[in-house]
Amino acid sequence: MIKPSRILLAIDGTQGSYRAAHQAALIANLTGAEVILLHCADPHPSLSLPLSALGTGAMPEFSGYALPSPHERVGPARDILQDHQVRYMEHTVEGPAAETILGVALREHCDLIVMGRHGTGSTDEPDVGRTAEHVVREAPCTVMVAA
Repeated sequence: MIKPSRILLAIDGTQGSYRAAHQAALIANLTGAEVILLHCADPHPSLSLPLSALGTGAMPEFSGYALPSPHERVGPARDILQDHQVRYMEHTVEGPAAETILGVALREHCDLIVMGRHGTGSTDEPDVGRTAEHVVREAPCTVMVAA
C-alpha cells in the first residue's frame, strides 16, 4: 500500500464504523494523512412517514422515537479523530452509501477508503456487507474494511 495523503473514513453510526475510525486515525498518525470524515445520509422512505400515516394505534411505543441525527452518528468518530489529533474535514452527503462513498473518494482524490464491514443492515453475515463489497469492487483507490 502506498503512503496515503487523504483517507476517506465512511461512518454510519455502527460499532464497525467506529472501529474503522480507530484504524483510520492510526494510519493518519503514521502517515500524516488528512481524513475526510463522511456520513452518507440515505433516508428510508418508510421511516420518514408521519406516524399518522400508519393508522390509529399503530406502534404507540414508538411515538416518541427519533432516529439519531447525522451529527449524533458522526460524534464518536469525530471524538476518535480528535483524541488522536488527526487533521480532518467532515461531510454529510445524502444518497446511497456505496455510490456516495465512491463519488467522494474520486472527487476528493483519496488514496485510501476506510470503512466498517457491515452497515446498518444485518451483522449476522460472515462476510462483508453489500455496501462494503460494492466499494471494494469499484473503488478508485485502496479500501480497508475494518472488522
